[in-house]
Amino acid sequence: MSNLDLFIHVVTAVVFILIISHLCGRLFQYLMQPKVVGEMISGVLLGPTCFGYFCPELSASIFSKEVMPFLFVISNLGLSFYMFLVGSEIDFNNFTKKVMKQSSLLSSVAVIFPFIFGGIAAAWYFELFAMPGISLTSFSIFLGTAFAITAFPMLARILHEKNILNSPIGILTLISASIQDVVSWILLSFVTAAAASKGMEAGYITLFGGIAFVAIVFLIAKPLLKIIGKRSQKNGLLSQQDFAIIVISLLAAALITDKLGLYSVFGGFILGLAVPRDPVFSKGLETKLKDITVAILLPLFFTFSGLNANMLVLGNITNFIPMVIIVAFAFLSKYGSSTIAMKLTGYSWRESSAIGGLTNARGLMELIVANIGLSYAVISKDLYSILVLIAILTTLFAMPIYNLSMGKKK
Repeated sequence: MSNLDLFIHVVTAVVFILIISHLCGRLFQYLMQPKVVGEMISGVLLGPTCFGYFCPELSASIFSKEVMPFLFVISNLGLSFYMFLVGSEIDFNNFTKKVMKQSSLLSSVAVIFPFIFGGIAAAWYFELFAMPGISLTSFSIFLGTAFAITAFPMLARILHEKNILNSPIGILTLISASIQDVVSWILLSFVTAAAASKGMEAGYITLFGGIAFVAIVFLIAKPLLKIIGKRSQKNGLLSQQDFAIIVISLLAAALITDKLGLYSVFGGFILGLAVPRDPVFSKGLETKLKDITVAILLPLFFTFSGLNANMLVLGNITNFIPMVIIVAFAFLSKYGSSTIAMKLTGYSWRESSAIGGLTNARGLMELIVANIGLSYAVISKDLYSILVLIAILTTLFAMPIYNLSMGKKK
């Protein structure tokens, strides 16, 4: 395939994805769901579950092996850009001691209890869903991590869409979700290290490397970014040169955290937290980066991540009871523990349930974890599909639980 042919194929796939994701997003908005939920499900529909099943030749032509690596790069850049914008929009005035204490408690509970229930499910279904050569310990850690993960980027998008990102509940939930996912990625790094026979030192590299990265961003990068903010404020605009510096820094942060095993999303988010909150600087970022990221790049990520999900295997009667138990364990362990924990900190039952519903959303972070488990031959394709189902159901129920709990009609 020539470079020109490759360009045509990539653009065709991008246009096709954007059209379908936009239509699905609009449909789910009509159903009073966040647009991002429709974008996630559009990826599943474009995969072997629907489009690949009914139109296999056309699917193979649009999403060819030559095209997929380019879609992967573009979509992951979009996610990193978006999480950088989310971090840059966080209002630190909401980071009170009370919120930080509550988010720490919520994070601990929302990781520990789902992890325990994931371990129980792993022990029950080890022979059914674990791949040959994987130990029970590794399989238990993996499934526990899959239960403990939270849809950090998707949750940020939902909170942003519903204009509750900087509300007390939004701030608490997002901070807690970021902590939960960092812990989950660290746990997952031990599993992948063991599966790849790299040694457990890889997990320690992730842990201490992540701590060092955060320290470098806030001790070194933040003062330098503050200089750019002051210069923008003085000139009345964010210059192209300074914008280029921001983008280069963002790409470097994403690359570093990806290499550390924390996933590129955290590099973008942490750097976003460190940028100055000067009005001119913030407006410049929004003008230059936000529209193309939200309208084009981010839907590519949500769609791309669902392309490998095949829900047809759930029709296998042998997997039905295990599927019901695993889904129930995943849902109730996170929602229930988060709700009770927030009630004990002084929130009302309604507010606690709303927080539990948002925290329970797994979204595409679950899909990413599932793909890692499949790539490293930790789990079977049947368990992969069950994890995809968990991602869809917990995300679909996030806003209905929030609205019902808070007494909102939409």
